[in-house]
Amino acid sequence: MMNHTVKAVIIGAGPAGTSCAYMLQKSGVTCVLVDFATFPRQKVCGGGLTPKAYKLLEDIFPGIEYTYKSIGKIKLSIDHRSPKMIEVPEPIRLVNRKDFDNTLLQQYLQIGGQFIQDAFSRFTVAQDNTITVTLKSGKQLHCNYLVGADGANSRVRKQVVGNYHGNVLCLEQRIAERSDVIEGVISNEYKNGYYYLFPSIGCDIVGLGSANVTLQQFREVLDKLGIQETKINGANIPVEEVDSGMDNVILIGDAGGFPNKMTYEGLYYAFATGRNAAEAILTGKSFKETNKDILRRKRKERILTDLLYRPSSIRLLRYLTHCNSLMRKLFVAGLSK
Repeated sequence: MMNHTVKAVIIGAGPAGTSCAYMLQKSGVTCVLVDFATFPRQKVCGGGLTPKAYKLLEDIFPGIEYTYKSIGKIKLSIDHRSPKMIEVPEPIRLVNRKDFDNTLLQQYLQIGGQFIQDAFSRFTVAQDNTITVTLKSGKQLHCNYLVGADGANSRVRKQVVGNYHGNVLCLEQRIAERSDVIEGVISNEYKNGYYYLFPSIGCDIVGLGSANVTLQQFREVLDKLGIQETKINGANIPVEEVDSGMDNVILIGDAGGFPNKMTYEGLYYAFATGRNAAEAILTGKSFKETNKDILRRKRKERILTDLLYRPSSIRLLRYLTHCNSLMRKLFVAGLSK
């Protein structure tokens, strides 16, 4: 059994964990990033970076270079009828998560960051408030802060709060490139969710995220759109925030339930909560304090989500699709800060 002592242990090397680890390492704080996966690894995700997301990314990783497809149009349909084309003032960037996440990890490694390929098992807190993290291999890491960035099925979160019930399900399939616009369908059939097509790199991605989605429903949507079924993947999207109740155990990104409640955008919140966790560790402030702007944004999202996905609101949206200027303003407001 091997022991290792650092200021912070970050479980999960996705965008949230890597953003946190990169900022700590760059500031001279000793940390270890842990993930059981071998990178590059695939991820079920549309891979959309909104303008606020890629601007924040470039603040955290100055000068970062990554491959993306720039898309400036969104085709929106209500109940698969009368689709309307909306041009956005700043493009959305579509990335391949397999390559993108690996690029972020390499940024961290290039500045001397420590990475351990292993799985989280459990943690204990001593009387002096220091934490011992035990990994599946039996290795133990001693730290002052533990950051759970281990995704929708977070083991860190499970130890802290038990079973989690704030997920919606996303079903997704890759198809041959067929579109140069983002497509979306909102319908009362999809409770608190929508169908999407993202023109990714080397393929397009079609998916359906909803509080009541079933495999049969997704298959029916594919059939309606003339898309042949191949390999369907599924993933949970956590949309209810979770607080650990401890200042030195911080849950970020999907582990903390931070994806957008309305659109399920996760990358912006991964970067933002990763940054805010690093700030909490660097300053000694609580994560609630450094993350207060995100928590305020989440409260607004809850209100907007409740309004948007009401049957009456979707009927109103069907009417508003005839007013391109108003629809454009709604999308611009959602994509910008």
